[in-house]
Amino acid sequence: MKINRFVVDGIPLTTYEVENNEVKPLIYFFHGFTGSRDRTIMGRGEILANLGFYVVAIDAYLHGDREPIEFKKLTNQEKYESIIDIVIHTANDAKNLYHNHFMMYDNIKKDGYYAYGVSMGSATAFYLATIEPKLKAISTIVCFPSFVEYYKDKQTKLNFPKDEKYISRMRLYETLDPLIHYERLQHVKIFMGIGEHDDVVDNKYAKALHEKMQKTILKSYNTNHVSTPEMLQDSFDFIHKCKKENE
Repeated sequence: MKINRFVVDGIPLTTYEVENNEVKPLIYFFHGFTGSRDRTIMGRGEILANLGFYVVAIDAYLHGDREPIEFKKLTNQEKYESIIDIVIHTANDAKNLYHNHFMMYDNIKKDGYYAYGVSMGSATAFYLATIEPKLKAISTIVCFPSFVEYYKDKQTKLNFPKDEKYISRMRLYETLDPLIHYERLQHVKIFMGIGEHDDVVDNKYAKALHEKMQKTILKSYNTNHVSTPEMLQDSFDFIHKCKKENE
């Protein structure tokens, strides 16, 4: 297993690749809120690489090695005010990295790529799918495809201010929300693994997307906001099957 850590355009990355001289499709790994590309990947980089992917784990905006001191000092409640901004920024970073950097690699396929997202990282994958025609499939766990309703829910629970910044954000999120604009996801194959007892991310958002897009795969597991071995295996099987179908 070849593991490299480097920085491109100011964005810290870790890549995983089986050294076998094959040309592989790229898959992004998007971590969750307050996580990082190395600390919270928990072996999934190696698993995805062994399935035949060139894996790129990326530190989300304001996370990991991209976390400025000012943001680090904030409480989790204060950080939550920026969660959708973080998702949008990270997805745009991933798209730009693929087209401006990874497309130049001889060992990476040029016909399209994939994404695997956990919690906040799932929202990154959903939003990336709405802006990237070359994204073929996403595998998401403890996931949410909503911007507007999710953000409203967090504002209510965490009581952050409904000030001008909040109003401005909501106006923007309404134009970009993957759940509201689900038609922008029609070209992408989607797996959603949800916890039946998730008390961090309400599973109603994934269920709502499945109602709108019956072709998505939605599976519920007897867990809260953590993955189970079965959920992980199903998520890996799905993305591997999508890769095989595109070969």
